[in-house]
Amino acid sequence: MKKRSFITLLLTLALSCSMAFAAAAQEPAQVEPQNLVLTTTFSENEFAGQFITHMIDKLAELSGGAITVEVFWGGTYAAMGEELAFVGQGGADMSVIGQPMYTDKLSLLNFPSQVITSYEDAINLMDTIAFKNEKTAPLVQEEIEKNNVHMIGSMPGGSNSFITKNEYTSLADMKGLKMGIGMNQTAMEMLGFNVVTMMPWDYYDQLSRGVADAGYMSSTALISMSLHEVMPYFLNDGTHTAGNFITINLDKWNSFDDTTKAIFEEAVADTQAFACETASTMDAGVEAALEAVGGKMNVLNEEDAALVQKAFFETGVSDARGYAAAAGTSEAMEIILPEVAAMVGLELPE
Repeated sequence: MKKRSFITLLLTLALSCSMAFAAAAQEPAQVEPQNLVLTTTFSENEFAGQFITHMIDKLAELSGGAITVEVFWGGTYAAMGEELAFVGQGGADMSVIGQPMYTDKLSLLNFPSQVITSYEDAINLMDTIAFKNEKTAPLVQEEIEKNNVHMIGSMPGGSNSFITKNEYTSLADMKGLKMGIGMNQTAMEMLGFNVVTMMPWDYYDQLSRGVADAGYMSSTALISMSLHEVMPYFLNDGTHTAGNFITINLDKWNSFDDTTKAIFEEAVADTQAFACETASTMDAGVEAALEAVGGKMNVLNEEDAALVQKAFFETGVSDARGYAAAAGTSEAMEIILPEVAAMVGLELPE
């Protein structure tokens, strides 16, 4: 009886210790309170707004409520193209920075970033070049920090689609169509389209009037603009990209202790996973919206998706070299581009 009682006591103590350790592991980290301000041109309900909200909730959870973030949505603090300087100067503590808006200040982040595998791989490409690769990260970080900001991680972009009035399933089927687009025009010509200069905000009117036969843009953005009402057939291009970096004022970042920094890094990593899952869910929502108007979502086959990636890569390399030349970072860009080419498995153009 005594032996059994002793064993029972040991088991009880072991269980108690295990529960205590588990409880301790689940307790939020003890950090100094941080009441931060985040400015963004995104709205609360769109995709970026969803992952911003998730990140803020995760920061509060991991810190036991010690880290709070007040958000000013829709450009009420800083307009599009102003966020980088605004955060760098301390007008706000944080923002979500899209690198294509800052080719002069963030030239080294404007490398071709399309992948044909997954949202997760798109993030991995962007974050590896920016933060992890021993050759490239120091170069990228030096340019970022010249703006007095620190970047923590990138987020997935939505998938892109060609849109048409009639159903197409391949690039060959669409060859010769008039493509209305305001950027990536050289890439579209390489893919066989006849380019008509057209900005996204003109899409509904001009595509309705037949100024062009097709358009190209983020699938979810096209739905939000009701383009499926006039172009009910979407052909997903099979590529994925990342950008929209979580960004914080560098002085503020440097004032944090290591535990606080770790909380931010964990929250951003968790948000990246959330954003990838959300992006996939939104893709499914696009299909449902198209079916509701008698349209359909098709996806390019792997061969055509590779052609799209190659076209965007080659023109993206040319653009990247141009941005770097203007910014005085050509030497650094020529170190970055071979690393990008190796990761995506494409040959770097001369």
